[in-house]
Amino acid sequence: MTTRIIAVVLAAVLAVVGAVLLISYVRGADERAFDGAKLTEVLVVQDEIPAGTAGAELGTTVDVRSVPVAYVADGAITDVADLDGLVAAVSLEPGEQVLASRFVKPADFGANGGTAAVPKGMQEISVSLDVQRVVGGSLVAGDLVGVFGSLPTDNVEPARTQLVESKVLVTSVVHDSSIDPATAQTSGVILVNLAVTADQAQRIVYQLEFGQVYLSKQSKDVTAPASGAVTRGVFAG
Repeated sequence: MTTRIIAVVLAAVLAVVGAVLLISYVRGADERAFDGAKLTEVLVVQDEIPAGTAGAELGTTVDVRSVPVAYVADGAITDVADLDGLVAAVSLEPGEQVLASRFVKPADFGANGGTAAVPKGMQEISVSLDVQRVVGGSLVAGDLVGVFGSLPTDNVEPARTQLVESKVLVTSVVHDSSIDPATAQTSGVILVNLAVTADQAQRIVYQLEFGQVYLSKQSKDVTAPASGAVTRGVFAG
């Protein structure tokens, strides 16, 4: 029995050693292949990156690799910071270099019917609202919005309006077939999909069920209101 255990342990150790030697050999082969070539660093896709993914969300899906200068594609990116404020215009496959030409501004991506990727760990909900409640129908995938909620008076609280959520990512926008976004019509219904956390989803759904919702188009630098909820008393005072 003891002899069998020792044999199993030795086999496991030899397997690990073999794996390490194989990895070292492969890396050495890469280095030998590049021997004498001038190298430079570029970002290379590690895992598939869906279209609409924000540059700031790339994380571990990309890695810095050293490659011969002769093999560097035009517009190759060396730092994810260069992609700040942009989204992937197309899906990126493992092994390809990250190129600036494959990223666009969220407005350009959304205007072409693109759909922004839902960030890891978040979920998606739909909000169906009249055009005047969604910035005249001008929202596109990749935009950030503020969600304002109004609740009617009850036996305890007065009627009030407040900013429920801020900087919420729009993942897609579906216009009613009777609405032409180019002419900014002021009637009809628009379906806006939002990427949210579970807590955000609860608050937004509550507002939709028991009150009214307005969306505002926000920049990434927007600040929260200085005051709290707005009530009739605020105006009366």
